[in-house]
Amino acid sequence: MDYAGLQSSVLNWAARSDAASTTEVANCIAFATDGFNYGVPARGIVPLRVREMETLASITMTDGVGTLPDDYLQYKTARSMSSLPNPLSYATGSYTNGAYADGAAGLSTTFSITGSTIYVFPTSGVDVDLVYYAAIPTLSDVVTSNWLLAKMPNLYLHASLMHLAMFIRDAALLANSQAMVAAMIDGLNITNELSTYAKAGTRMSFLTP
Repeated sequence: MDYAGLQSSVLNWAARSDAASTTEVANCIAFATDGFNYGVPARGIVPLRVREMETLASITMTDGVGTLPDDYLQYKTARSMSSLPNPLSYATGSYTNGAYADGAAGLSTTFSITGSTIYVFPTSGVDVDLVYYAAIPTLSDVVTSNWLLAKMPNLYLHASLMHLAMFIRDAALLANSQAMVAAMIDGLNITNELSTYAKAGTRMSFLTP
């Protein structure tokens, strides 16, 4: 299924052919993508966070300051790529403002994020390798597909139907679509977590003689 096929399916499932619904369906698909990226708290829908969204970016740091990628949603891991790369621990800006108020330079051990900017402490010019969740690209007449539409077209369908149901004030369609979307996203997130940790080995310690 591509973007044009998704629009047709949304209208078919909603049993709509009026001009207003046909025009609005493109917005509903865009709203669906926003919901996957950021969640829809008012509808009990959490953000989608799966391995297909994980992306590695090498961020150039200048005096401890760097710019996040345009499609950044949420960090997963960060490493300062010094001669011996070391993992960075996240801290809030309120903590780093006090703990590193002197602005001293050195081997970075901590990072914080404010807006679209990443900061490392102690300050450093060493690049940071950031593994993060990237936003799902918005569909359009130019971007006719993305990995999620290819993997789960039914999720895109029901998420778009949910928004169209709000537009046409169809309570039954809204309730059904909302329940489907919430369940599918929860299922994908849980399956992703299980697949990530199922491969982790278990270590046991014993007393040695």
